[in-house]
Order: sequence, then C-alpha cells, then structure tokens
Amino acid sequence: MLLDEKAPGGGGHDQWCRACRQLIVAGQPVTHLAFQNDPQGLKGQYHLACSKPFASLARIVNLDPRIGL
Repeated sequence: MLLDEKAPGGGGHDQWCRACRQLIVAGQPVTHLAFQNDPQGLKGQYHLACSKPFASLARIVNLDPRIGL
C-alpha cells in the first residue's frame, strides 16, 4: 500500500512506509524523503530503518537534478 491509501478497515489516512509497505505506528521513528526528480514515486514517509538505502539514493539524486531515477 502507498502512504495515501487508507488503512484496511477504512481507518482514515494512516501512514504507510514506502519501502516495506507496513503501517507506521505513532511513536515509531520515521523519516520523510524527497527526490528532485521522482518519476518512480519514492517520495514520502519511511520507517527510519527502511529509509537508509533510499536516503543514500536521495542524497545523490538531489545533488544534481539531471540525474534521474
């Protein structure tokens, strides 16, 4: 599931990790990643542990906007 999808059971807008696609529960450490050029839709909330490889990729992509995913 993506972040903007509703939780199973219709519980409103809950946050889902973009990497593992599991619910981000209140109090869990999270990070928000943004990419200058994001055709793959990787921008969003990640569990802190899940974000590490994507954070490295975001740093590289955001250094030069000509780099695409």
